[in-house]
Amino acid sequence: MPLLIAFAVFVSVTLAVFGILYRQPGNGAMDARLGGLRYQRPGHDPLPDPNAAFAARVLRPILRSATARVNGLLPSAMSERLGGAITQAGLRLSPGQFILAIAVTAGVIPLLVVAMMASGGSAPKSVFMGYGIAVAMGIYAPRIWLLGRIKRRQKEIWRALPDAFDLITASVEAGLGIDAAFTRVIEKVKGPFAEELTRSMREITMGRSRRDAFVDMANRTGVEELRSLVNSIVQAESMGISIGSVIRVQTGVIRTKRKQRAEEQAFKAPIKMVFPLVLFIFPAIMVVIGGPAIIQMRNASF
Repeated sequence: MPLLIAFAVFVSVTLAVFGILYRQPGNGAMDARLGGLRYQRPGHDPLPDPNAAFAARVLRPILRSATARVNGLLPSAMSERLGGAITQAGLRLSPGQFILAIAVTAGVIPLLVVAMMASGGSAPKSVFMGYGIAVAMGIYAPRIWLLGRIKRRQKEIWRALPDAFDLITASVEAGLGIDAAFTRVIEKVKGPFAEELTRSMREITMGRSRRDAFVDMANRTGVEELRSLVNSIVQAESMGISIGSVIRVQTGVIRTKRKQRAEEQAFKAPIKMVFPLVLFIFPAIMVVIGGPAIIQMRNASF
């Protein structure tokens, strides 16, 4: 039985890789007619270095080909939405690579779980249930992890905004330009916000407009407070208003929102404490208080 399961796993993985890398041959006559209209690559891709590591020679080309195939199969709307989520999470992955990761966690890992359970002598019902649980976890675990990473990163950026823009306000009022002020923030502040700001400043240095670079930064992070700040800076620059005063006002608004959010969390704390009290603390108290009385009643009855 274990050998049969191992052979089935090997065949499944082999067929999956073959299906991803297989290319359907085209019609010879049609290819001959359209040959002059198609772009012909001037040369072949160089072969990998035979002295390179196994990952560089084998795994990376396979992963690159599989990623390109998956990117071509994904709908444009799904690919765009997934790419935006990956960007907000701060990951340097393509949608195809993320889908391949889900395919591994939902396809290969459940088969390994089934093989381990079957080799351990588990009942068929338990094996089937374990396979279903492993598939569900393989599908939803990467999505939950991605959403959690997005929330953590946005929270870090939101926390860094007031101090960073206070430094920008002080730098602008001291006589520095807006670009020099943002560069000073990059030197002093660490974290995701500094990384996004560094990327935007590099784009501005390469010739991109400040408006487009900052708006793109706000879209990459997905933080509404940062988007409001960026819009205020862009409008103040276009209308000739003092950028320092505008940033000071927007920073005060962010601090007020932070205070209100902290108060909201404080008001929610008593409600959240009800469930641990009912499930854990109250039963223990009842055992401590009622246990001796129950023992005495039991002894008296005898």
